[in-house]
Order: sequence, then structure tokens, then C-alpha cells
Amino acid sequence: MFVLCEGNVARKPYIMPYTNQKIYSLEELCYYLYHNIYTLTEDFFQPALADWLREETNHEKLANKVNKMMSENPTLKDMVVTILCGCDYYRENEIREIIKVMDGIANLPVHKKKKMKADNYLRSGRYAKSLVEYRKLLHGSFSMNFTPEEYGDLLHNQGIAHFYVSSFAEAKRDFKDAFARSNKKSSLRHYLWLLLLEGKEDEFEQEIVTMGVDEAEAESVRMRFKEAVLSVDSVEYEVKDVSAYKKQLLQAYR
Repeated sequence: MFVLCEGNVARKPYIMPYTNQKIYSLEELCYYLYHNIYTLTEDFFQPALADWLREETNHEKLANKVNKMMSENPTLKDMVVTILCGCDYYRENEIREIIKVMDGIANLPVHKKKKMKADNYLRSGRYAKSLVEYRKLLHGSFSMNFTPEEYGDLLHNQGIAHFYVSSFAEAKRDFKDAFARSNKKSSLRHYLWLLLLEGKEDEFEQEIVTMGVDEAEAESVRMRFKEAVLSVDSVEYEVKDVSAYKKQLLQAYR
């Protein structure tokens, strides 16, 4: 990604929360906000951002404004618009378009906002936080607001979170339950993949019969798993952590 910068380029980058992406200018910050609007949450803007704008990019007025706004509990839209208007990287009509997007997000039902929050945590690798949010959605009062397919999607994503912070068994259960509700192949493949990952080849063969998986689909999962094993095994480890090894295999599939 190349962003044309007319302002000061920072010597010390600002590290974006959650993604750890390095930003070196106000223009890059604007670009990031504009193209990642669906991943932003209320706690995205930190006091360190105002300090960085002041000390590294020499945008004193903008830094003071951002700092003042943070103390007044601003809306996400107010913060984004303030920063986008801090330089001329985006035209007025482009800013109006992103405002429409943010208004659409703000008008979403509460349960969809909460799902977006959980998905954002998962997307940024904050698996423990995402797991907390998915559990609330799946087992709380909001669960009745989701269609069977949407509920299955929640289970699938919870499975990813369980895999990274809890247990393979819980992840496997989530993927199986997700497939039963949404009938999506991605959940089925993740479930079958975990059976192979755990070395349960006999159970894998039984399940493809029980679940009505055609042989072409089953063979595709087998081949991709073998390719992933070869890919991961090609990396040299000083100490091979079994848990880390298995997680890399799942990552190879994703």
C-alpha cells in the first residue's frame, strides 16, 4: 500500500490497536480509518493517538481537538470525521459517503452491533475477548434474534476462538453444531479437518458416512490436510510445541 503524504512523516510510527499496523503520517491514518471502518470499535481511539499526532506529525491543533474529544465520550463517527477533516486526503463527497456508512452501522439492531464487535475481536486476533462476546450472543437473550444460519455463523466463529484459547474438542463441537444449523461447507470442512488434526482417521471415515459427505469433498479435505502438514513440517523449529504446531495447521487451512 502506498499513500501519498503531503504532511510530516513520523520518525516513530503509531501502532494501530488490534492489528499492530504501523502508521507514519496523518494521511496513512486517514486511509486506514476509511478502509477499515467496519473493524473500528469505541475503544479504538486511545490517548496515545493524540500524543503521536502532536509529537510525531506536528499536528498540534488536531491533537488538542482529539484529546479534548476523548475526554467528552464522543461517538465513533465524530472521532473519524474529525481526523478525516484534519487533512485534505479525502474530498468532501468521500467523507459524506463514509458518514453514510457509519450512520448505517449506528442504526443496526443491538444484536448485530454486538456480533460486529465480536467479529472484530476475532479478526484482530483478540480471541479471548471474542469468545466472551460470542458466548453472550449464543447463550443470552440476543440468541433468539438470529436466524439458524446466522446462529451457525456465530458457532463457527466461536469455534475459531475456542481453537486458539481453549480446546480443540470445544472447537470441533462448535464446527459440527454450526454445520447442523447453517449447512455451510466451511464449518463441515473445519470439523473434518480437526478430526484429521487430532489423528482420528477412523472417526473421520465414520463421520463422512454419517454426515453424507461425498467422496470428492472428503478427498479434498484429506489432500489439503496433507499439503498443510508438508508445508508446516518444512519449517524448522528449535522446540516443536504440539499446540503451536496444530494451530499452524489450522492457520494453513484458513
